[in-house]
Amino acid sequence: MPLLNLAAIGSAPLSTKPYPHAVLHDSFAGEQHALAEEFPVRGFHYDAREAAAPGGKRYRSYNYQLVRFGTPDQDNIAALSPRWRTLLGELTGPAYRAAVAAATGADLTGTVLDIRLVRYAENCWIEPHVDRPDKVVTHLFYLNPAWRPEWSGSLRVLRSADIDDWSDEIFPLAGNSVLMVRTDRAWHAVPPVTGAGSHDRKTLLVHFARPHDTATGPGRG
Repeated sequence: MPLLNLAAIGSAPLSTKPYPHAVLHDSFAGEQHALAEEFPVRGFHYDAREAAAPGGKRYRSYNYQLVRFGTPDQDNIAALSPRWRTLLGELTGPAYRAAVAAATGADLTGTVLDIRLVRYAENCWIEPHVDRPDKVVTHLFYLNPAWRPEWSGSLRVLRSADIDDWSDEIFPLAGNSVLMVRTDRAWHAVPPVTGAGSHDRKTLLVHFARPHDTATGPGRG
């Protein structure tokens, strides 16, 4: 039985405001809570940029690379549960690529996948930013069985570079996901996680990227 709900992904209603994106609440085919339970707890590396840099963004998160611009990280993949390895196989297959293309209308021909798991512990965040031009489409899947609004850490789809100027706010509940088509106005951010204790914010991040401009790391929404 497949783990991804490809029918829901492929028919996701695309909003054009403030930029092309879709919010799904049924991204998985029924095993999202098992995937949440088996989300890795070890092997993440701390990654942060806390000083402003030209053309860059500030952030703080813990990352676990699965595929780096088309190249699998075999050691990290081997440490996954069988269910997660099955999911990775679906994400790297043609049916998922076709579903994302159908939902977004984006031309994914020749793009490569960059896939990672991201944990946001308390005080992790990413400031308002627009993704680099090589990222054609981003798909963010969330894996928390429960999440309280007072823990913050939502994904905010922004109208501008102001983190409070949001049009959609998506909390990281298992089954929720967001498709975003990269444009010059595709602002988004994650406010700092606060008060979550041991309940890290869990994200599966998938980028469809052009392979000719992949020297630096991807976003972490």
